[in-house]
Amino acid sequence: MASIEDTQKDNKKTGLFQKLFTWVIIPLLIILFLTLLAATLTGVNVYEKAKEIGGKIPVVSSILGGKETVSIDEHNEAIVKLQAQIEEKNAKISRLERKVEEKESEIDLLNQDKKRLETTIEENSQVENDKKREMNEIVAVYETMMPKRAASIIVEMKDEEAVNILSSLGSEPLARIMEKMPPEKAAGYTQMLAVRTAEGR
Repeated sequence: MASIEDTQKDNKKTGLFQKLFTWVIIPLLIILFLTLLAATLTGVNVYEKAKEIGGKIPVVSSILGGKETVSIDEHNEAIVKLQAQIEEKNAKISRLERKVEEKESEIDLLNQDKKRLETTIEENSQVENDKKREMNEIVAVYETMMPKRAASIIVEMKDEEAVNILSSLGSEPLARIMEKMPPEKAAGYTQMLAVRTAEGR
């Protein structure tokens, strides 16, 4: 009697397992196969999709996470290298900007020096023009003066001043004034005028 009951229990267990296998596992395997086949035909990368979905499941993600961690480490290393390159480029840019500022300062100083020199040249030119104008006025006075009176004034001057006036006179007034001078003075001035004329050439 016990053996019949055991046999019936074994049949029930076997029947339950057969029903589970026939109605659940086999249909799931068929569905899985058809899904994989359809995905492959449509061009979907099944491995990547499985990895993506598996990454959301805690146990599976820890199994698949090894390669991803290496990839993240590589990305982090690349980011660090890029940041170092950016900092190096920024430092180089800063150095170049400082050099540009230094050059601009030098250019400003040179421009200031140039302006100062131009101002000095203008002032000197103005002074020179004023001296020429004054000399022309003095020469005009001596040319209109009586030769004897002009000669007596010129011989009392310093040689340099006298030669300046005499060299600016026209040839006729110069000849009339030199006639009225003492011979030694006239000879000295003639010699100085000759030297100045030679230097002027």
